[in-house]
Amino acid sequence: MAYNNWDKLSRAQRDNPKPKFAVGVADKALKKNPKNPFLLAWKADLSLQLNYEPKTVVFQLLQACQQPGLNDTRLLSYTYRLLLEANRRHNDDGLCITSVGNEGFKIWQNAAKALDRKSDRQDLWSMLAGAALREDCWEDFRLAVFNYNKTTKESDEEASVKKHTYYTQIVAIQLAAELQDISANDNGQKLQTQFDVARLMMKRAYEASPDDPIAVKDIRDLRFMCEIFARQHKCNELWELLAYPPTTLRVLMRTHKDDLISLKTRLLLQQQDWLLLEKHCSDSLKETLMDLNVAQGSKRLWELCAWRNDIWQGLLQAIRFNRSHSEGVDIVSKLLDDSFGAGLRALDRPLRKTYLSLRQFIGTAMFSDCKDYWEHHSSLATCFDDLRPFVQDFNIEQKKDIRDFMLTHTMAIAKEKRPGNDVFPVAMQNVIKFEYLFTTSLPQWPLYETVIGNTTQICKKWPDECSIDSLAIYALLNIHHLVMCLEEGKNPFGVTPNSRILLQAAMLSRHLVAQDKQKRNRPLILLAARLHLNLGLGKCAFQLYSHLKCKEMLLDTLSPYVLSRISLTHPFDVKGYQGFSADEELEKVISTIERMEKKTESYLYADMKSFAWDQAMDMLQLKRKLGSSLTKHICTTERRRIARLRGESTDKLPVLDYRAYHCVSDNVDRTIFLNCEHTLATGPLPYIMPNTIPNVGWMIDSYNIWDANSRFLYKEGPLVDCFDAKRANTAPGHRQDSKSNMTPAESAITMLWDGIRVVIDEMTSRKSHEAELPMLLKGLLEDIQAMRMAMEKLRMPGSTGLNPEDEPTLFHENMLISCYTKLEVVRALNKMIEHLREKVVNTKSSHHLKSKLPENWVSDVASETQTCYEAIRDVARSYIHLIKERGEVAIKAQVRWGTTGKYLSELLTNDDVNFYAGEYVDNALQAWKGVLEVKLK
Repeated sequence: MAYNNWDKLSRAQRDNPKPKFAVGVADKALKKNPKNPFLLAWKADLSLQLNYEPKTVVFQLLQACQQPGLNDTRLLSYTYRLLLEANRRHNDDGLCITSVGNEGFKIWQNAAKALDRKSDRQDLWSMLAGAALREDCWEDFRLAVFNYNKTTKESDEEASVKKHTYYTQIVAIQLAAELQDISANDNGQKLQTQFDVARLMMKRAYEASPDDPIAVKDIRDLRFMCEIFARQHKCNELWELLAYPPTTLRVLMRTHKDDLISLKTRLLLQQQDWLLLEKHCSDSLKETLMDLNVAQGSKRLWELCAWRNDIWQGLLQAIRFNRSHSEGVDIVSKLLDDSFGAGLRALDRPLRKTYLSLRQFIGTAMFSDCKDYWEHHSSLATCFDDLRPFVQDFNIEQKKDIRDFMLTHTMAIAKEKRPGNDVFPVAMQNVIKFEYLFTTSLPQWPLYETVIGNTTQICKKWPDECSIDSLAIYALLNIHHLVMCLEEGKNPFGVTPNSRILLQAAMLSRHLVAQDKQKRNRPLILLAARLHLNLGLGKCAFQLYSHLKCKEMLLDTLSPYVLSRISLTHPFDVKGYQGFSADEELEKVISTIERMEKKTESYLYADMKSFAWDQAMDMLQLKRKLGSSLTKHICTTERRRIARLRGESTDKLPVLDYRAYHCVSDNVDRTIFLNCEHTLATGPLPYIMPNTIPNVGWMIDSYNIWDANSRFLYKEGPLVDCFDAKRANTAPGHRQDSKSNMTPAESAITMLWDGIRVVIDEMTSRKSHEAELPMLLKGLLEDIQAMRMAMEKLRMPGSTGLNPEDEPTLFHENMLISCYTKLEVVRALNKMIEHLREKVVNTKSSHHLKSKLPENWVSDVASETQTCYEAIRDVARSYIHLIKERGEVAIKAQVRWGTTGKYLSELLTNDDVNFYAGEYVDNALQAWKGVLEVKLK
C-alpha cells in the first residue's frame, strides 16, 4: 500500500491495532519510502506506545515534518499531538508544558506560507488552535489566534467578526499566561506582560466609542470583563472602572445593577478579598436602607433579604476576617438597628432568617427567637435547614426544652380540626429531624431507637409525604457503628461478629425503595444500593442501582458510591434473572465521561469563527474536570483488576498513563444524602460507606504497590518506573488528600506486594537490593505462610451452635475484599514464579539473581502459594455451607431482633421479611461462589 494520504494511513492503523505488530508493517513500508511523512509520523506514534526513547521520537517527527509540501492539516494535527507527548515524556516538568516549541511551530508557519488563499490560511490556523486547545497548550492557541487575526486584517471584515477575533485573543492571552504561571517555567516579566496585555485590551474595549466594533455593548461583555480582571486578582482596578463608566454604558449598568452587585459579591468571595467584600456589601446595604421609609414591611427590604442573602452572608463573613470581635459586634448591631428597628414584627421568612443571622452574630440569646420562628414556619419543609445553624450549639437543657416545645406545638396543630390540615406531617418531620440532630451530638443507643420509632410511624401513616425515611436508616447505622463496631479489630475479617443492625438497615432501605413505585427518590435508592454492597449482596445492590437512572454527568458524580472497589467484591458477571456485570457498568461510566468530554470540547471549539469566547473559561474548566475525573480513573483501575482476577487479557482495556495522575479532579457529589447533623460535622457518609471512595492518594498507591508490578507480571506492556506521588495533585477547589484511604485488607498485603516488587527489580536489573535481599526473600516466604495460616483459622465450622439471632456475620463486603485482595496477590505470586523459572532458574544463560536465591526458594514459594490459594477457597466453601444451612433462618431472626426489629415490623410484614431473606441468601451464595471462580493459573 502507498501510504501517501491521511485516509490510507488511517486504514493501516485500523488494520494493525497492536503496536508490536504494527511497527513491523511501518518499518517494512519505510524501507521502500523512507521519507514518507505519513509513515514517519505513524512510526513515531508506535514508538511512543512501545515506550521508546522520547528523544528518538522527536527526531522522527521533525524528520517527517521537514518533508516538502506538507500541508495536510490532519497530519499536522497528528504530528503536533505526538510532538507534545514526546516532549512531555522527555521533560520531568512536561505535565505543565504550554507549547510545542519553536521547531514545532515553524512546521505550521511553513505550511501557511505555502498556501495562496486567505481562507486556506485561516483554516490552517484555526486547525492549530483546535489542536492546541485539545492538548491544553494555550501559548500555541494564542499564537494561532494571533496569526489568524493577521489574515483578517488583510481585508475588510464585518464588525462582528472583528469583535469576535478581538475577544478571542483576550481569552487566548489570559489562558496562556495562566498556564505559564502554573508551570513556573517562563520568564516572570513576560508572564506579567501577558496578563497586562489581556487587561489593557479589555480596558480599551470598555472605554471604546460605540461605533468601534470592539466596544463593550451588553451585559455579556461586562461579565466577561469582570471575569478577566477577577482571574488576575485585579478587583480594585475593576471596581474603579465600574464606578465611573463611560457615558454610553451608564444606562446599561443601571439596567443590570442587581446583576452586577451579585457578580461583584461572587467574585470577591472567590478571590477571598475580604476588605473589598466588606466595603462592597456594606455599601450595597446602606444604599438600600437609605431608600427605606419604614423599616418594617418595606418591600425593598424584603427583596434584599429574600434575593440578596449573599450580600448579608458575605458581609458577616468579611467582618469575621477583617475586624476584632468587639468591632464586628458594633458594626452588626448598628446594621441590625438600621434594618429592623427596635424589633421584628413581620412574619416573612426571608426577613426572619436575616434577623436571626444578625442577632446570632452579636451574641444574642437565640432561644426565644427560635421558638418564635418555629411557631410561624414549622409547617415549611425548609424550617429545619433555616433553624439548624441557630439551635445546633444549644446546651443539653436548651436542646431538651426546644425539642419539647416543638413537639407540644406540633401536637397542638394535629388537634386542629380544619379541612385540608396537611401541615402536621411536615411539622412532625421537622421535629424528628431536630431529634436526630440532638441525638448525634450526644449519641446513645436508646435515643437512636426513639428516632427509629418516630420515623417508622411517619413512614407508615404518610408514605407519600415522608421525606425523612433515611433518618431511620441513619439511626440504625449509628447504632451499628456505636455499639457493634466496638468489637472491630477483634475479628480477622475486620467486621463485627454480628451485623444484624446493619442487616436491618439494609432490609428497611430495600423495602422503602420497593414501596416507591415511581422510583423518584434518588438518594434513597443510592443509599439502599450502597448498604447492600456493604453486606456483599451485589445482585440486589445492582438491581437497586438500575432504578437510579443516572445519566451523563450523574455517572461522574454518583457512580463511585457503587463502583468503588467493585473488583474486590463482585468481579464476575452474574447471569440469569436480575443478573449484572460490574465490568459493563464500569465501561459505561468511562465511555460516558469520555463522551461528555468530547461533547464539551466540540461545543467549546469547532472552529475559530464559532469559538464561544464568553463561555470559554467555564467550558474549559468542565473539560478539564471530565478529562482528569477521579471517577473515570477509578473505573479504569477497577476494570483492569477485574480482568486480571478473571484471567482475561487487558489489551483492549483503557490504561492510566502518567498524565492521569496529574491534576486529578474529584467530582463526586458528597451532598447527595440527607444530612441532619451539625453543619460542621462530616455528615452520614462515614457510616453509609465505611470503606470510603478511593482518593488521589489511593490511586497513587494502587499504582506503586500492585498495578505497576501486575503490568509486568501479566505482560501488559513495558516496565516503567513508578510515578512520583508528588506529580499527582487535585485540581484547584477540590479535596486535598494527605494520605491514601486504603481498606484494612488492602493495607494488610502491602508487604507481600513490596516483596514481589523487590524480586521484579532484581529480575529486571531495574534496581539492586543486594544488601537486604536475603532478608527480603526470607520475609516474603514468611508473609505467604502467615497469610495462609490466618486464612486457615477463618474456616467456619459446620455449625456454630448459636441461636439464629446470634449467628456471626455470614456475608459482608469486608469478607469479600479480604479474600479477593489475597487472591489477587497469590495470582501475582504465581506469575512471579513463572517469570523466575523462565528468566532466572531454567534459562540457559546465567542470571545474576540465580545465585542469590536460597536453595529451593522458588519451589517453596510455589508450594506455599498453592496452599494459601486452597485455604482461601476453603473459607469460601465453609461460608457457603453455613449460609445454605442457617442463612435464611438467621436473617429472619436478626431482622426481628430487639427494639429496633420491633419498630421495623411496623413497615416490614412477615411475608416481606421472608421474601427478602430468600433474596439475600441467593445474593450471598452468589457472592461467595465468585471467590471460587478465581483460578490460580
